[in-house]
Amino acid sequence: MSKCSGFLSVHNDVNRKNGLKRKARKLKRDPSAFFRDSKPYRFWLGLGSFAVVLILSLIVIIYFGFIASPRYATQTQFVVKQSGANELPLSGFASFATVSPTTKDALIIKRFIESKEMALALDNEVSLRAHYQELQWDWFSRLNKRAKLEEYVEYYQNHIQVQHDEMSDVLEIEVQAFTPEYTLKVANAVLDISEEFINGLGNKMVTEQVAFAQMEVERKYEDFKRQQHELLKFQDDKQLFSPEEESGALLEAINQLQGEVIKAEARYKELANVMRRTAPEVKAQKNLVDSLKAQLIEERERLISENDFSLNQINSDFQEIKLNTQLASDLYASSLVSMETVRAEAYRKLKHLLVVEEPALPEDESYPRRFYNIVTWFLLILIGYLITRLVVAIVKEHKE
Repeated sequence: MSKCSGFLSVHNDVNRKNGLKRKARKLKRDPSAFFRDSKPYRFWLGLGSFAVVLILSLIVIIYFGFIASPRYATQTQFVVKQSGANELPLSGFASFATVSPTTKDALIIKRFIESKEMALALDNEVSLRAHYQELQWDWFSRLNKRAKLEEYVEYYQNHIQVQHDEMSDVLEIEVQAFTPEYTLKVANAVLDISEEFINGLGNKMVTEQVAFAQMEVERKYEDFKRQQHELLKFQDDKQLFSPEEESGALLEAINQLQGEVIKAEARYKELANVMRRTAPEVKAQKNLVDSLKAQLIEERERLISENDFSLNQINSDFQEIKLNTQLASDLYASSLVSMETVRAEAYRKLKHLLVVEEPALPEDESYPRRFYNIVTWFLLILIGYLITRLVVAIVKEHKE
């Protein structure tokens, strides 16, 4: 029995060697016929055009399975809050027609993170563009060395995602890079630059408002000092502290003179009735009446006249200057109060970035999603193949 099995094995080895020799002679004599008769060729020939699908799918599997560079992602969350904000919830249709300041700030910072300015700031801060262009990443994943600014910004936008939660106004950011450490570095840089941007907006508004209020205070103070100087100059020129008081005193003196004139005339009439007008006592009383009347006329002219030296004109000018001075003083005091109000209001408008979730060092790669991409590409290739076969069949049918 053992002799028979040994004989069979020897016979099989001889047949195998003879078959190899025949194939070798056939390959040397007619290589094309050798390949046409080979089993792999007949297998691919049996697949027909579907072999293209398999070849493309194999390329996709090789790329996503072994070549595609891994990308790591980290998430961070933050919210923008305003100092002293007192947001009251709205009900009914008002809640749909209005947008809260916090929501506006969140949308502004979202646009900024996705903007060219953030891409350039990250490039200056952490050399993001050079990281994207490193040759150790695969050709399809990295950024071209000769990429223009617009291409770099588009590449950056494809590797960062910003989501806004409308209920809580929280912004969630996902940052992608090719190494875990660099991903964390970029995420922290995004937070720092975003905080600097939102603080810059608030500080700029506060600085402009306070500067305008301070300028108004200085202008009102200059107006007040000018009016005050004009008032002092008027008092010095007229040598009067208060024309109003001076007029009151003069009016009182005129009233006294009128009383004395009345008394002197009464005494004069009394003497004239009992004495002759040429009597010395009557003449003396007459002279007293005339002098009192002359003094009364002079004092009245001092108080009321058409020239600029009368007390009524002086008092009118003084009251106008005094009123302007008082108005300038009130405006200056009001501007001081306004400046303090602006400072308090400006502080209430300061914005702060509050981090809800700090970025963490990623441990596993997040992209590319290898199995998902392989399946997706296979389905796309298969759908394209089926559509192409359908179109070819329709064309052939029309030709026939």
